[in-house]
Amino acid sequence: MKTLKDFSKLENAIGVKFKNKKLLQQAFVHRSCLNENPSLKMDHNERLEFLGDAVLELAVTKNLFKEYSNPEGELTTWRAALVNSKMLSEVSSGLGFNEYLMLSKGESQDNGRARQFILANTFEAFIGAIYLDQGFDAAETFIKTNLLCELPKILKE
Repeated sequence: MKTLKDFSKLENAIGVKFKNKKLLQQAFVHRSCLNENPSLKMDHNERLEFLGDAVLELAVTKNLFKEYSNPEGELTTWRAALVNSKMLSEVSSGLGFNEYLMLSKGESQDNGRARQFILANTFEAFIGAIYLDQGFDAAETFIKTNLLCELPKILKE
């Protein structure tokens, strides 16, 4: 049986301290884990992912609009490059999210494309959790610090 993980190391590493630790834990719980461990009494992260996706889209859009006077088409392309699953999974990996994922045994062994999507979805769920715990400004700060910093690399490539 799975037990809930200690996220204090992650909180320290990324500089985000949660008031509601259950939101933080839920952001990392994949549906497959609950199928194998119904006694966990947790919700999976899909609703947080739904919310986080919207917060992410707004924060990135707001920042691009404020910081760049480029035409709409370019800004849309840049936003798409920032919020795609490949970029989100890379950022998640860099933050160490992989070691906190709560997955089924089968999902735990897959390190391919499925894991990439799980990490991207977890990034969005994490943003949703920050938003619920601390509000839009905190979520936006996290996004600026950890994702928007990738824009120069995207523009160069």
